[in-house]
Amino acid sequence: MPRDTGIADRLRAKGLNVVEVNGWRTRGSDTFNPRGSVDHHTAGPRKGNAPSLGICVNGRTGLPGPLCNVLVGRDGTCYVVAAGRANHAGTGGWGGLTGNASVFGVERENVGDGSEPWTLQQYDVAARVHAALVSAHGGRADLVCEHKEWAPRRKVDAYGVDGNVMRQLVRDRLTGPSPAPTPANALQAIHAAAKGRPTLKEGSSGPWVKDLQAGLNAVVGRPVVPVTGRFDGTTARWVRQFQKDRTIPPTGVVGTTTWEQLIAARLVLGK
Repeated sequence: MPRDTGIADRLRAKGLNVVEVNGWRTRGSDTFNPRGSVDHHTAGPRKGNAPSLGICVNGRTGLPGPLCNVLVGRDGTCYVVAAGRANHAGTGGWGGLTGNASVFGVERENVGDGSEPWTLQQYDVAARVHAALVSAHGGRADLVCEHKEWAPRRKVDAYGVDGNVMRQLVRDRLTGPSPAPTPANALQAIHAAAKGRPTLKEGSSGPWVKDLQAGLNAVVGRPVVPVTGRFDGTTARWVRQFQKDRTIPPTGVVGTTTWEQLIAARLVLGK
């Protein structure tokens, strides 16, 4: 099959912001018959919207480019890298598909170690991208997978993303009449984001605790908890208060249910 030069138009039809990288229409092998799509994270630099673009286009030592068909920047911008086969999935398979010629590659800018939480917007954009790609090649959401599902013994990407949830989000965007997310889609995205976050309790530390503390401050409307990245007694008290306000058992432990409620509250507030 020839290169798929309709990628950019299909992405735009899904309401996405698209940048066509120079030369994309002739980049990648024309030995290409994609039916599925593989979701990746770049494991690239922490700063910048799309710092991995050059590598995705040109490749790296031992692996020539292109390394994906579409790179999604942190702000949701979709960089169309290649219309032909890209070197991205490698050995493995999913749903009876094997080889890079059988699947599109979608790289999403993220450090990939769990310290950069996926946002609701990023889940929505990723689902739209995969839906746009497979829509012209059978339209099967079940042939969209995470790289860790394609090659479970050697890959972890996209870190923190549940493949089953992603496939449902893609399915909704394949069948929905509008590119705008529906309430049901939003609930699925909230659940997906929450499921990918760790359980936190007093004594925990790190970037996820900072995200929790910033969220509590946003919901309360004032800085009641210092954003230190350390889950201290003050943080625990405000977590319990947040849980009481939402009829969650006030344990002070932040699990999936508490994360879901906090993400939803911030979404409503636009924070």
